[in-house]
Amino acid sequence: MAKKKRGDKPVPVRETAHTPAAGAAKTGPVPAGPEPKGPSPKGAGKPGPAKADAAAGKKSLWKSGADLVVLLAGAVLVALAIKAYAFDVYLIPSGSMETVLHGRPDGGDRILCSKLSYRWRQPERWEIAVFEFPYESARRNDFYNISAQYEGQNFVKRIVGLPGETLAIARGDIWTRPESEREYRRVVKPDSVQRGMWQKVYRENFSDIALTELEQFWKIIGGETALVRGGPLVLRAGDETVRMDYRPVVPAGERRDVMVELPGIPDRYVLEQPVQFRCPNVLEDGQPCGHVYVRSVETHNIVGRCPRCGALNNETAVIFYHRRSGLPGVGRYGVSPTHAPQGEDVGPRQADYHFVPDLRIVAGVVLENDATGIAFTIRDENRYVQAVVSGDGRAELRVNGAPAEATRRHLAPVVPGRRHRVEFYLVDGAARLFIDSTADPVLDEQVWDDRRPAPRSLPRASGVSLVAAGGDVRVESVAIDRDIFYYSGWEQDRGERFPQVGPSGEVFISQNAFFPMGDHTVSSFDARSWGPVNLGLLRGPALAIWWPPERIQRIQ
Repeated sequence: MAKKKRGDKPVPVRETAHTPAAGAAKTGPVPAGPEPKGPSPKGAGKPGPAKADAAAGKKSLWKSGADLVVLLAGAVLVALAIKAYAFDVYLIPSGSMETVLHGRPDGGDRILCSKLSYRWRQPERWEIAVFEFPYESARRNDFYNISAQYEGQNFVKRIVGLPGETLAIARGDIWTRPESEREYRRVVKPDSVQRGMWQKVYRENFSDIALTELEQFWKIIGGETALVRGGPLVLRAGDETVRMDYRPVVPAGERRDVMVELPGIPDRYVLEQPVQFRCPNVLEDGQPCGHVYVRSVETHNIVGRCPRCGALNNETAVIFYHRRSGLPGVGRYGVSPTHAPQGEDVGPRQADYHFVPDLRIVAGVVLENDATGIAFTIRDENRYVQAVVSGDGRAELRVNGAPAEATRRHLAPVVPGRRHRVEFYLVDGAARLFIDSTADPVLDEQVWDDRRPAPRSLPRASGVSLVAAGGDVRVESVAIDRDIFYYSGWEQDRGERFPQVGPSGEVFISQNAFFPMGDHTVSSFDARSWGPVNLGLLRGPALAIWWPPERIQRIQ
């Protein structure tokens, strides 16, 4: 018997003559003997290590798959909960909120909306908000019998009227009157909001324009002016001043071959960025290309290369009108076909636009010496506001030629020989001047506080000017923008009528409603047609543009 060690189980061993020696190979059959009695050896009857590992791996795989399914299901539930109660994403399909939000039917900006904000606070004026289309209100007004197609859809507009006030639209501005007051007050937009609402009018960096071409847009009076290809524009102001007035020319009425000077900046400049265009080029086989694609739009340049035939379509225009105005496109030399955003056709008719008094001018300038100065002037009919910047580091605000009170300040950033970005604008009666920085204004004055004008009164002139004095002023770039001109529908006797805006231009807003309008008010389908919107239809404020990548930004 084998010696039993401590802890070993007794295993009987049968010794016979056929038992091979230790380490010897078996050469024949071993006679069968009786089954050993007693407990089985450890591990007997269980699968081998390979089978055990396979079973464990299969069990682990099933467990991992189940965990993954649970994880994905949880993620989906969390995403659905966030979408339903916290945040959601909306697509901008039209251009009614240009230029803050770009939109077109085949896909525009995608915005992130907070659904929690209005659970804790009331909506604020000038916020861009998402809300459900007010179907019941629109159905009652029966606006062109099209309200049914928008039932249940979400709209994105700017809140301009708040609960419990009476809103009036006059001369392109918003005026409000609380229930407890009789007088209307003009609503002044804060600078953080205003910066997102400028509409492009004119851009020039003088890199590829001759003086004769510049005179199509500017009337230059006094002094000497130098401009060569590649710029900059030099205003040589010695003993006398040099003044540049922005005065584009357009065809006169029925005589398309006669050019006249505009007395102001009209409210019909194109605002929408994308323009759908059908290529007019002829292919090699003689067939028209006809490919429809989107071209980029600036006030003076409409540029695009057809992806099918490669033809470059580059046109220069003084004014590019929007479809609802019914006004024709006007070329630099009076020859240009009519275009419209999103491929809509427009029939030319006599110009009946009005002018915008709320303007901004931005210029990159270099002053020659301490005695050199430049004045930025914005005109509103028969009155004007002027911001004067001098090479000795002073700025002054003048109203109708007289210095305004407490506006003379020293400006350390102004250095002769150095390029400065000067921005001056006049909006809602407030004049603001910025130099280099866009954070805080150097000058900020409420220059006039008008009473609400007559509902149908319109500004008859507007404009901007640059005036140089005391030395050479290099103008390396200049840009002109205009403010939103809120349109009541009663500006012209034959103008478009909105059911919710009466002849007095007023709209009453109840305590449980708000009044939204589009920034591109000429072509916006908004509360002017449906009436105030119930607060219960609000989804939330727009927080940011999250797509496309080049447009990602926070919405003020």
